[in-house]
Amino acid sequence: MNKFQEGLQQQRRLIEQLRCEAQITRFRVSQCIDDLQKYCDSHIEEDYLIRGFSKPSENPFKEKGKYQIVGAL
Repeated sequence: MNKFQEGLQQQRRLIEQLRCEAQITRFRVSQCIDDLQKYCDSHIEEDYLIRGFSKPSENPFKEKGKYQIVGAL
């Protein structure tokens, strides 16, 4: 395939991608923000970033141990 045909195929893929994106339903940002805020408010009890863990042992992200750097002086 020559460069002209490669460029033509690339342009066809771009046009197809743009057609797909043009069909996506769009929403106003203000509506999305309200929906996101309502969702967060309704799931606040499940959010560990807000309420934390009742016991440190429940935290799967806690450090397992202390790190020590050893080097020659």
